[in-house]
Amino acid sequence: MEKSILLVCETGISAALFVSKMLESLRAKSLNYDVDYAPVARVEEKLDFKHYDYILLSPQVHRYEEELKGLLEQVKCESEIIGITGEEFATMNIEKIMAKFLD
Repeated sequence: MEKSILLVCETGISAALFVSKMLESLRAKSLNYDVDYAPVARVEEKLDFKHYDYILLSPQVHRYEEELKGLLEQVKCESEIIGITGEEFATMNIEKIMAKFLD
């Protein structure tokens, strides 16, 4: 069963590279995940079209976590919100980040 991930970032500038590296790692493990990204200003728009299993918060948007929880409740989406530390994001430590949601 395919699972889905949404990376939420401030503007989306470094997110494309992050998503590419994550997809590469997931494929190497033969895991079937759909990975997308959006700047925090477009999360509601994304949730209008799809519900995600996991929402990853880049370090720059941790301050919006409570707001995002309210939005998830409003659209009846049961996504798990996972924070990414500054070090994990800066070094693109995909394996450490994936360990937070892989069962």
